[in-house]
Amino acid sequence: MQPKKQVSYHCNDCKDKGFIFKDINDYEVAIKCKCEILKETKSKMNNSGLGNLLETKTFNNYTTEKPYQKVIKDTAMEFTKEYLKGNKYSFAILGQSGVGKTHIMAAVSKELINNNINVKHYIADEIIQILQACKFDEENYNREFGEIANVGVLFIDDLFKSSVQNFYNKETINTNDLREIFKVINYRYNKKLPILLNSELHFERFRDLDQAIIGRINEMCQYKYIVSIKPDADKNYRLNKHN
Repeated sequence: MQPKKQVSYHCNDCKDKGFIFKDINDYEVAIKCKCEILKETKSKMNNSGLGNLLETKTFNNYTTEKPYQKVIKDTAMEFTKEYLKGNKYSFAILGQSGVGKTHIMAAVSKELINNNINVKHYIADEIIQILQACKFDEENYNREFGEIANVGVLFIDDLFKSSVQNFYNKETINTNDLREIFKVINYRYNKKLPILLNSELHFERFRDLDQAIIGRINEMCQYKYIVSIKPDADKNYRLNKHN
């Protein structure tokens, strides 16, 4: 008689079923196994669009040598704590390049993803290009818009980085770019869906360029989870790191 072949499982707790059955109040209830939760978390990380930023940009390795860095980090951590309590606010960092805006947003994203929350990252120009590419095809446009606008948490990076124009010493935002971004933000504003947002436009400059968008962002951030850093080259770590 052949000896019974021993079965090997990746997870001995659930025998690779993804669920563990427990008796609760005389009912057998299926509870998601920790291996399934880990698998879903890894999938969310892979689908987030953030790549290895989730591993390299953390709260722990964001330095807070300067007061403005401490404000950014403290606000981000308070926002994350509130969000995980169920308060689905938005969070924005505006202004000076090189202060670690994307770093902090990646750290926030990782904490949310680790708690089984979907986060999707887009460079703002990507959103504009995707939507403008299909603006004459209503069905395709609606599908693309829906995929962008309905994600759990939408991370918009570098908002209007290449959209600001200057004619006769007056700054404006490219009308087509503004229209597409406004549609996305206004949709999420009306649906009470959160955003994470970075822009090199500080609050006052943003307000002068378009009050409709910055007003919605400010309200979505509850008027407190929004940090604005005015231009100051001394704060740009990319310019101040040298041998």
